[in-house]
Amino acid sequence: MKQLFVMILFFVSLGLYGQRLTVTGTVTEESTGEPIPGVAVVIKGTTYGTTTDSNGQYSIEVSVDDVLVFSFLGMQTREVSVTSSRIDVTLVPELIDLEEVVVTGYGIQKKALITGANQNVKGEQIAELNTGTAMEALQGLTPGVSITRNNGQPGAGTKVYIRGMGTIYDADPLYIVDGVPVGNIDYLNPSDIESVDILKDAASAAIYGARAANGVILVTTNRGKRGTRPMVRYDTYYGLQNIYRNLTPLTAQEYMYIMDEGRVNDGLEPYDWETMLKNNSWLNNNFPDNLGTQLGEEIWAMLQDGWEGTNWINEITKKDAPMVSHALSVSGGTNNVIYSLGFSYLDQTGIIAGDLIDAGLKRMTARINTEYILYRADDYDIIKVGENFTYTNNVNRSVGTGNIYWNDLHDALVINPLMPAYWDKSPDPHGFTPVLEGISNNQTNPLATCFYRHNYGWYKGNDIKGNVYAEIQPINNLVFRSAFGIDAWFGSGRSWSPTYGLGTLYSNPKDAVNQNMYFGNNWTWTNTLTYDLHLGDHRITALVGNEMYKNQINREVGGWMADSRFQDPDYAYLNNVDKSDVNSISTWGADWAAGGGGIMSYIGRLQYNFREKYIFTAIMRADGSSNFAEGKRWGTFPSVAVGWVISEEDFMIGTSDFLNFAKLRASWGQNGNQSIDNFIYSSTIRYLSPGYYFGESKTVSHPTALPARVTNPDVTWETSEQLDIGIDARLFNHRMSLTFDWYRKMTRDWLVVAPILGTAGADAPWINGGDIMNRGFEVSVGWDDSFGDLNYGISVMGAHNHNEITRIANADGIIHGPPHVLSQGTAAISRCEVGYPIGYFYGFETDGILQNQDDVDAYVTPEGLPYFSDQRPGDIKFVDQNLDGVIDEEDKVMIGDPNPDFELGMQLHADYKGIYASATLTGRFGMQVARSYRSFADNFDQNYTTDIFNRWHGEGTSNRIPRLSSSSHRNTNFISDIYIYDADYLRISNLTVGYMLDDLLRDFNAISSAKVYVAFKNLHTFTKYDGMDPEVSFGHDVSWASGIDLGLYPQARTVMFGLSVSF
Repeated sequence: MKQLFVMILFFVSLGLYGQRLTVTGTVTEESTGEPIPGVAVVIKGTTYGTTTDSNGQYSIEVSVDDVLVFSFLGMQTREVSVTSSRIDVTLVPELIDLEEVVVTGYGIQKKALITGANQNVKGEQIAELNTGTAMEALQGLTPGVSITRNNGQPGAGTKVYIRGMGTIYDADPLYIVDGVPVGNIDYLNPSDIESVDILKDAASAAIYGARAANGVILVTTNRGKRGTRPMVRYDTYYGLQNIYRNLTPLTAQEYMYIMDEGRVNDGLEPYDWETMLKNNSWLNNNFPDNLGTQLGEEIWAMLQDGWEGTNWINEITKKDAPMVSHALSVSGGTNNVIYSLGFSYLDQTGIIAGDLIDAGLKRMTARINTEYILYRADDYDIIKVGENFTYTNNVNRSVGTGNIYWNDLHDALVINPLMPAYWDKSPDPHGFTPVLEGISNNQTNPLATCFYRHNYGWYKGNDIKGNVYAEIQPINNLVFRSAFGIDAWFGSGRSWSPTYGLGTLYSNPKDAVNQNMYFGNNWTWTNTLTYDLHLGDHRITALVGNEMYKNQINREVGGWMADSRFQDPDYAYLNNVDKSDVNSISTWGADWAAGGGGIMSYIGRLQYNFREKYIFTAIMRADGSSNFAEGKRWGTFPSVAVGWVISEEDFMIGTSDFLNFAKLRASWGQNGNQSIDNFIYSSTIRYLSPGYYFGESKTVSHPTALPARVTNPDVTWETSEQLDIGIDARLFNHRMSLTFDWYRKMTRDWLVVAPILGTAGADAPWINGGDIMNRGFEVSVGWDDSFGDLNYGISVMGAHNHNEITRIANADGIIHGPPHVLSQGTAAISRCEVGYPIGYFYGFETDGILQNQDDVDAYVTPEGLPYFSDQRPGDIKFVDQNLDGVIDEEDKVMIGDPNPDFELGMQLHADYKGIYASATLTGRFGMQVARSYRSFADNFDQNYTTDIFNRWHGEGTSNRIPRLSSSSHRNTNFISDIYIYDADYLRISNLTVGYMLDDLLRDFNAISSAKVYVAFKNLHTFTKYDGMDPEVSFGHDVSWASGIDLGLYPQARTVMFGLSVSF
């Protein structure tokens, strides 16, 4: 920052003052000649200016080399160089954004002529939100596009569904960056993006055929413009991150009280805590001077002095975790060359274990986009070539965010508070307090667990993505384009597991070294021929093309060895071994796409419009995929779309005073999904040793090879078919915008495991046996206006989606989620079933708590018998759905849905004489989260959060959380709605306030524009959910499940201070 300030002062010292004069004039409307009051007249590159009076007249003091900018809502902006003291200007109306062109897939189209449900977001909107990735910025900007952050960890990414989840497998949209298919766009710096176009309906996405069933996201990176001088821009911000909402684990005294209450409820005596604290046999047996007893005595003494124990959440959390970003770009162009170059660097420290293990993300990005016109005619380019390339380097050290056994935040929530974080007598070299085995031998210091898991891991990843292209236009409007794109990745990692000892169950007597490397690439070669024909009021654009997509080798190899030579992290490499130890290295490797694979495609599109009033688009794409057997590889994906600009009709003249533009549109199309494992139609060979046995006594065996799965050569595409009806409108002199869409999307033939007899001798085959429906609506309303020097705007977007499975052709018509999610030994909580949404929560419905003996006596079966022989006050009253007198699997029902009924986004912005502010709000409503922060079924000594104060501990104290117990009990082991919480929320995702410095710098030619700002990210969340964050995407080990909070890495509340300067 200091260097930047010195640089600015240097440029300021070079500023040249021009000759001053006063310019006057009148601004009129071109078609009528009437004066226009309220026109903004501003010196370019500054906020210094004036406005025209009621007669359209103005007066302003300028320098002779200034440029005046005349702007007025609903009129095209004009720039005029100062050449005299009198400048009269005429303005012409404009159609605001309707004249802009947007990317549609293998081409561009005027926004007013779009017939599908497309969403366009400008790069400036994305960059101004200062998010780590572009997809995070799109939250709340794109109705119908559900974006959930995986968690708050730097580089964690997002889960994206367009118009609902259409499959239980790969439901991600197709990402295309500058024409190149990529896995995601997290590698891009948001400031490198020029625009994002989202194709939501099948008709728009059909141009991408076999990979477009889940929608398409098209990204265009920044590029220069012809005839513009070089523009240098530098953007930076520095931020401080903190947990915006923390959980409160029990203190030591509270923990002991709660543990004792559970024992007393079970008829047991309270614990003898002093004796338990001193009973540390591992320390006493392995170290002199009764070290374990000393530890217990010191802890007991501290407790007697009022020590409240260790809050592990506070210990593992980094306060004011820094986040810094730098981005430098250069762009411009001549008549024959355009160019844009960018370099950026992001360094984000994690709020969890940021100090402990230096957790965080460092990302460097370099980008170059150029285009050269090699030969041109008077009015069109004949030959031009270009390229777009981005290189990204990531260095990431993360913490565990998975299930209950690989989640560092979960560990911090549940480990007992009686253990100090550090102890000066600890045998551990880093001072971590050993396990208090008298309390529990499986509760390890969570700081130590996190440290030894992650501190000695080094991981680097690299991506190179881009393309080269050539365009030939032999005659005007006939364009042949050929582009070759590549998506390549490579990286390496190594880790060292040192020796350590903190308890009987947490010791590592031998160190270990692990190294791995990976590399792979895909390439795409696209050839298209486009002809644009004008015949009077008719315009026809035709495109035909061919595309080849190839999966090259994707290889990952590595090795592992215990008992390394140097026992030092700096030398923890597999090659640091004696020759005699080489055989002790275990190696592994795999070619994930052995032999490659790919897609061959043929593309056709016809677009027609008459006077830009009647619009028609038809698309046909045929794809052949190596993922399927011969005879099933080819699929054809058609679409048609029509549009009617009804506002251009003569009978609509009477509405022209308030209705400036209105377009009705409808579309139908089919897309495919071939995102499955290679060769799923065949079978791998399973190798068994010993295998078959021979001889009379069966004593001789021989290695055996057999098919692992029953083959199915008929398996083929998942197909998505969608109908969309929509309207786009502009009203009140284009100040108000309105878009509405209704859709119905059917996804057919998703893959399920077939029902077969056990005598098949192999695993069941995959078949096309599932269908799902998504239907809903999207609405977007915006208003932009000005009042004197105040410009302001607001936009509100909302979307509703209903998700329902209509067919599952497996043995029981159900796809079960994994068990042991909320706790070891518990049943699955997520499932897919006909008639229900994907991933709904499944368990027992409850009817409150048995408050007293009268309630216990009344809780009986239809035959008058108690449902449970040991039922008592404080127990849960489970609902007997079928009234058969037994609480069992037949009584489980839908108890919640992690999919929201409605999603909301809102943006507000205003500026006044150089001061500007903007805000983004996002919200979700009608959804639930399943939450459990402790393993209640197998670890009874784990800690609770203060939510446990709401437990039942006497008549009338709670009707939701049952009595405590010191052992396994149905109250907590049965998956029921006591774990389900409403998770509606409305979040102020971003609030930015800034000031344009142009007025202060207007006399200095070196700086064309500058601004400073302060931004707040995740400023506040309005919600009744009392967990760490209601935005939960985790679903254990299956991609289709979500909404399970086991101790979610929270989103950080960040305050950022930023500067943007253009030269």
